[in-house]
Amino acid sequence: MPPVHASAFAYRGTGCLLMGESGTGKSRLVAEAIGHGAKLIADDRVQFEVRAGQLMASPPPQLAGVLELRGLGLIRLDALAGVHAIHLAITLDATANERLPAPLPADILGISVPHLRISSPPIAALLLYLEAMREGRILPPDWHPVG
Repeated sequence: MPPVHASAFAYRGTGCLLMGESGTGKSRLVAEAIGHGAKLIADDRVQFEVRAGQLMASPPPQLAGVLELRGLGLIRLDALAGVHAIHLAITLDATANERLPAPLPADILGISVPHLRISSPPIAALLLYLEAMREGRILPPDWHPVG
């Protein structure tokens, strides 16, 4: 599979793939996540492979460690995640406005990954979601308190 136009980062062991049209904020979200302790997997192009039943992401060799800061330029980062498992795929879509979307599976190389189509979320909310996902604390969209 050739590299896909996307970006990816790892946060506390959870890999997040960001997809979307050019200009939707993929690199900006990665930069913000890095500011909160995340590590870059890849920016602009992501390659995939399957290892032990998990979808793994990495950068094409020529882009390893490079992050675009729109309007500022390209930078090289030292702290990288390397090849990392992807646990959540997000398509950034400015027209998405569902308040509590249910993750739908995305199939990448035969591996099913939870997928959300959302507008650009605040980075703090996205990182909280990734932590809750890693810890199994995501409630279903139709959840209601009892009583």
